Amino acid sequence: MKWLPDSLEGRLALGAVAVVVGFNLLAVILDALVPSPEGPRSSSFATAPEGVAAWADLARRSGREVRALRERPSDDSLPSEGTVVVLDPEDFSPGQARALRRFAERGGRVVAGGADPGSWLTGLTGESSLPEWERGGGDTARVLVPAPETGAARSVTAAGDGHWADAKGALPLVEGEDGPIVLLQTAGDGRIALVADASPLHNRRLDEADNAALALALAGPGPLTFVESAHGYGTATGLRALPGRFGWALALLALSAFVLIAARWPRMGPPEPPEQPLFPPRRAYVDALAATLARSRDRATAVQSVRSAARERLARRAALPRDADAEAWATAARAAGLTDEEARAIQDETDDDGIAAGRALARLSGGGR
Repeated sequence: MKWLPDSLEGRLALGAVAVVVGFNLLAVILDALVPSPEGPRSSSFATAPEGVAAWADLARRSGREVRALRERPSDDSLPSEGTVVVLDPEDFSPGQARALRRFAERGGRVVAGGADPGSWLTGLTGESSLPEWERGGGDTARVLVPAPETGAARSVTAAGDGHWADAKGALPLVEGEDGPIVLLQTAGDGRIALVADASPLHNRRLDEADNAALALALAGPGPLTFVESAHGYGTATGLRALPGRFGWALALLALSAFVLIAARWPRMGPPEPPEQPLFPPRRAYVDALAATLARSRDRATAVQSVRSAARERLARRAALPRDADAEAWATAARAAGLTDEEARAIQDETDDDGIAAGRALARLSGGGR
């Protein structure tokens, strides 16, 4: 094929790149058909054990509208009602937290927290009302106070990731072995559920004890909005919006194109003929053979062999009987494109022109060039 490199090294390099690209494309296709668990912790897009995609799906199947907020929380981007969830954010500022508080003050519900929430939670609760978070806790917890945020849940299981060591005046709703893991604060017309350990809401534990009931109660009547900008999901478009694995596939395709160009690029070395040398035309070969026979000692026998072969081919082509007259032979010779000299050389037994007989044989053999 013309697009393949001419050198063995180029073909080997191209083959190696093709194998690598093929394996990666196969991995992308398999991952699309049978996706593996992945995603950030406590993200509604995450199907990993510590994601909350199952919570989002449960709420959706229960008739609630589920949304994903890819923009930074603000007065303009947050919904007008419902519940907003931000758990274990990777990047969240006190300013965004203050936007969540204003949403709660307008009558919304906020579910926030996670492992080691840090200073960002101050904008949501206020400096004086910020609970003190500590690591550790048991694997079981119980509902202390029935509330809309707990629903029909009575007991839950947890990973013991953390607890609130000091509630700072907030109402404990769910308490573990070392302290409460869910607190309730009021803000204007709304409510804020502070979660110290989000593991009861994670995919791996949602089907244990009353964890699913707690998740639906925290979701409220809806709509349920997960702040996914806090987990790195932005509003990028074009190539930036592609998943990382597709970016790697495109990079490998570009690399294979570069290797192909490099393999096809002219290299220094001895000059090569533009075309492969061809065998000489059959007529030239027969001319040379006839000239050799003409110089041989038994010239008559050699010429007779060539003449007999030519007559046999002409007879087969024209369907001539062996006892055909001279006129029939001459007509067949002209029809086959033989010259008068060549026709006479294969008919006249006394003619010793071996070159003419050889040319006639070449023409009748299909090589009359």
